[in-house]
Amino acid sequence: MKGRTIKIETLEVPEASLEAVGFDDERRVESGRGSKMPWGQATADRRREKLRQMFVKRDIEKRIVEVIGEALADRHLHAEAQNVAIYGETGVGKSEIAKRILAAHPEHRDPKTGCIVRPVLYTDVRNSSTPKAAAVAMLVQLATFQGKPLEDIEKLILSVKTMSVPDITRRVKTQMMGQGVILSILDEFHNTVTDNGAVRLNRIAEWVKDFAKTKSRSAAKLDGDLSETIVFVLVGTRKIKSIIEPTLNAELASIAPYRVEVNRYGYVSDDEKEVFHEFLEELDRELPFDEYSDLDLPEMAEKLHMASFGLLRQLGIIIVKAADLAIRDGSDRIYEHHLHAAVELKRGVLESHLISEDAEPQDKRVFENPFTPPLLPVREKRRSRDGLTE
Repeated sequence: MKGRTIKIETLEVPEASLEAVGFDDERRVESGRGSKMPWGQATADRRREKLRQMFVKRDIEKRIVEVIGEALADRHLHAEAQNVAIYGETGVGKSEIAKRILAAHPEHRDPKTGCIVRPVLYTDVRNSSTPKAAAVAMLVQLATFQGKPLEDIEKLILSVKTMSVPDITRRVKTQMMGQGVILSILDEFHNTVTDNGAVRLNRIAEWVKDFAKTKSRSAAKLDGDLSETIVFVLVGTRKIKSIIEPTLNAELASIAPYRVEVNRYGYVSDDEKEVFHEFLEELDRELPFDEYSDLDLPEMAEKLHMASFGLLRQLGIIIVKAADLAIRDGSDRIYEHHLHAAVELKRGVLESHLISEDAEPQDKRVFENPFTPPLLPVREKRRSRDGLTE
């Protein structure tokens, strides 16, 4: 059980950045991994940087990594890729998990050949309503290295404008094989679903299936080369289930035998409350303050769940803004009035979930701020000259 007053954790600062953060040598506390200083002595910018970087690892992330590991291992067992679908309502943290998988396997150059090695290709396909648009988006990602373009992107897009989908796809796959891609994450995949009142066959899902099946086969390699087997991870809302639902289309269901649903935090059963409290406790540890904010106390946890609907994105918006307000006014932790102010300032974002298409029925209600506002100063009554009080 954590203490309720002072945190043990301190700010870790690499030696090279001590001057930039503004610490004095006399105040420096040496450690084996660099220097540790109280967060209260860090600059506001450094503390806000910490807020941007905060991420608490959850059990569902471990589960997703395990499932993807199984799918990758299946590359050695099956002739076709065994793809993965990760779905859940907006705001539960799917994209953040996908980005962390990418961060854990960054692109780099082979020290011997100088060639780019890209184990994971991450593509946001929110604006890709056709197979061609998705293929071009992937080609653009393959033409970057560590966030910088390797060639003129506009010219690249123009050069493939008149090419057919199969031709662009072959170019994409050649590049992926050349860069050692074994995992392709297509984020926001639900935006590719065509739904005009009745679910229709999704062309991009068909394209993903064909992409996975198409190989250079020969008598020596009837199932193609192993490098041609690339696992796709389809990330999006529950709309993805309409693509891979066996009762709707058995063949399309075969593109993603592995499926993981990411849910919001519940707060009904004792087990759900315990999980949420543990998450808040870990989040509290990550905050750039020298004192705990007691976010996991039952009363505070319940209010945080009410304000965030149990959604990770909403919770992050509230906590980060409240922490920013606390840093601004020089507080040693987040207090409830900071949370109240954060909810009011971010009300538009928080209420947007109430009208989203994948909102739960019980969430379609009037949004109320559960936190206590700051107490207003009491004005003392004074005696006026005519004997009356004001």
